[in-house]
Amino acid sequence: MRYIRGTMAGLNVTSEIGTLKRVIVHSPGPEVEAMTPKEAEADLYNDIIPLPAMLGEFDVLKSFLGTVAEVLELKDLLAQALADPGDRYEFLDGLAQLCPIRGRMEELMAMAPPELSRVVIEGLPALPGSLAGNLSQRSFSLRPLPNAYFMRDSAAVVRDWAISSATAFDVRLVESIVTRFLFRRHPDFHAKGLLIDGPRERSRFITIEGGDVLILSHNVLAVGVSERTTPDSVERLAANAARAFGEDITVFAVVLPRERACIHLDMVFTAVDRDACLVYAPIVTGRNRARVVRIDAGAKGALRFGEEEGLIQGLWGAGIDLEPLPCGGGDTLFQEREQWWSGANSFAFAPGKIIMYSCNAKTLDRLSSAGFAIRDARVFIEGKERVEDFERLAVRFDGIELARGGGGARCMTMPVEREEAFF
Repeated sequence: MRYIRGTMAGLNVTSEIGTLKRVIVHSPGPEVEAMTPKEAEADLYNDIIPLPAMLGEFDVLKSFLGTVAEVLELKDLLAQALADPGDRYEFLDGLAQLCPIRGRMEELMAMAPPELSRVVIEGLPALPGSLAGNLSQRSFSLRPLPNAYFMRDSAAVVRDWAISSATAFDVRLVESIVTRFLFRRHPDFHAKGLLIDGPRERSRFITIEGGDVLILSHNVLAVGVSERTTPDSVERLAANAARAFGEDITVFAVVLPRERACIHLDMVFTAVDRDACLVYAPIVTGRNRARVVRIDAGAKGALRFGEEEGLIQGLWGAGIDLEPLPCGGGDTLFQEREQWWSGANSFAFAPGKIIMYSCNAKTLDRLSSAGFAIRDARVFIEGKERVEDFERLAVRFDGIELARGGGGARCMTMPVEREEAFF
């Protein structure tokens, strides 16, 4: 289909659960297999993963999402945004500040936009005649982006504004440059502005990633203070959002343990309905639950801070009453096992309707006891059932290979347009 500029609606995300209209994903490709077992940890993976197995699982997620919303591929959108030579040079000039491509600008500018888009994601090997190329055949001028399928982390949309992530690790910063470029230059995804310009503002004190940012109502956010997101960035986000929107904003800063399984807030807490959330109990509701600080940001940027008993209790004070449904059910063994498999990392595509990994059986049992019908994604893909026929629904799909990359359904999706969920 020929691309026509400016034919879609703009950005609009005002909750975690509003009916999904448009979502950006990235289907895993050769970049995933461009690592050795020794490199996996440095690339932020729990293990190396065979691409065919990943793709088989991911294609089910993508196909299901295509039954309820418009699904857009990152690689296609980047190619579209690179069509204008001036925009293409701006993008490459930004990459050249991070990657050794300054001497290859003419080569890259001459590539067709789809080829350049592919190279940015899959990698550009170093020139054979260069020192790096002589020292190792695995040297790159542009390193592959094996984490790109975790679309959520490089950016977030809040209302019609964007957050460009200041990624904690260098290996992921190019992803933020890509999504920032889309929100600046793609006419169908042009943000009103950036609440944080991650690639420009990133420092030892300012890092923030989209997996830590959850929109719980029009004026309430929950943001993780994690190994990926610093306190200074949460404070900056609160002040910038209030000034940008011209309204008071409340942000609940949730201080997460620095553990591999808890890299972002959405690994321990996701909204599943107007009155329910999926949680990892030890961190959200347990006796030793995470510390929570409420930040009330005024429209002129003034901030007030207050301690909360916990996230659920703090949300009560903001008028949001959520029943916490424990990932792994009531068994502490399975809570820990299924949280490791991203059991709390569900993705809501409508109020009370979510999609998540099928390997989290105890979590699905708990959702069933809360009135969620449990169905396999394929019954909707094949047209045997309709999501509209359910009041509450948990759609399951196989994802044990995808989970080895370190994330779940929310991690792999970047919503850019939802219907309003709260009126």
